[in-house]
Amino acid sequence: MFLRKHYPAAGIDVAEIDPDVVDVAKKYFGFREDERMRAHVGDGRQFIENARQADYDIIFLDAFGARDVPKQLTTREFLQITRRALVPSGVAVANVWRPASNPLYDRMVRTYQEAFEEVFILDVPGDVNNIFLALPRVQPLGQGELALLARKISTAKRFRFDLGELVEYGFLHAREKNPQARVLRDADPR
Repeated sequence: MFLRKHYPAAGIDVAEIDPDVVDVAKKYFGFREDERMRAHVGDGRQFIENARQADYDIIFLDAFGARDVPKQLTTREFLQITRRALVPSGVAVANVWRPASNPLYDRMVRTYQEAFEEVFILDVPGDVNNIFLALPRVQPLGQGELALLARKISTAKRFRFDLGELVEYGFLHAREKNPQARVLRDADPR
């Protein structure tokens, strides 16, 4: 509902595998479908695989199973189709558990680096997650530049928080590739 409130003209597709989650969102969180906001009950990977090429400005990846992100949503192949679904100026935003809670963290970083041209990692204060910003284009941004852009968005959209502070708190331009971290692939056992 946050995106709907601050970007009312945006078309929003939500892919959710569990129909009960959609029902709870409708009953308790004010989620309602219309011509601009649609819920698609089914596997998120299949939804992205069926998306038209260069159809999305932003794709949010925020899927967790009981213990981790489902394997089919972590692999190079999945991230490549996610990239394909983005417009050239788009961004994939992923909510990823930090290394202390995620034994695959380094491999996930490496996999994002393989699938995208630029990867930035934001450390979320007081949380167990990091946010990955993955771009399908080369666009080197420094922490100061990204903080300024984030702050402008927060001000323009009248957020109750400052995205610039998040960037200033913890920012990593993930350029270095860890040679010990293997890329996650569909064929890998889990």
